[in-house]
Amino acid sequence: METAYSVRLAGLSDVDDIARLAKALAVFERRSENTATAADIAENLTSLAHGLVLEYKASHEESPEVVGYTHWTYNYDTVVGRYVNMNELYVDSNHRGRGGGSALMHYMAKICREKGFKGLRWLVYDWNDPAKKFYSKINAKNWYETENMVTMHVYEKDLMKLAERKPAIEQLGGNVSQLNDV
Repeated sequence: METAYSVRLAGLSDVDDIARLAKALAVFERRSENTATAADIAENLTSLAHGLVLEYKASHEESPEVVGYTHWTYNYDTVVGRYVNMNELYVDSNHRGRGGGSALMHYMAKICREKGFKGLRWLVYDWNDPAKKFYSKINAKNWYETENMVTMHVYEKDLMKLAERKPAIEQLGGNVSQLNDV
């Protein structure tokens, strides 16, 4: 049986899957009392945020299952210029190590490049060593640290390298140009 992963732009039909994965992420991050509802996600996915989903399809007969996601907002810094703030990236633990997280990061970088953004920033808990190790593989740098968080980023040259890398998962469904500019 052939298996396949794909990455595509998230839409309103993905809200329940994103909410399910967001709850799993919140449990992992030890903040399960602060999980957004599906209604919150739907409202923000259509007005403030954009997202990608990672799908897994076990065979051509089955419908794909959403097993990962990332979502982001656009931001501006007077030093850096326009950049993307990645709010979350999560891949179900049963699907890690197969290129899905790398593919999501690749497409995030590609979106930044195609829309003329200078960088990509995100937060990671200082205790999340597997995530920090994963991000170091794409040349992410620590920007600054607070009490329990590290702000990481890839800018310009490293962002372009990430956007140009050939991901293990090569399919992006949806049209990046459909995303609204800031």
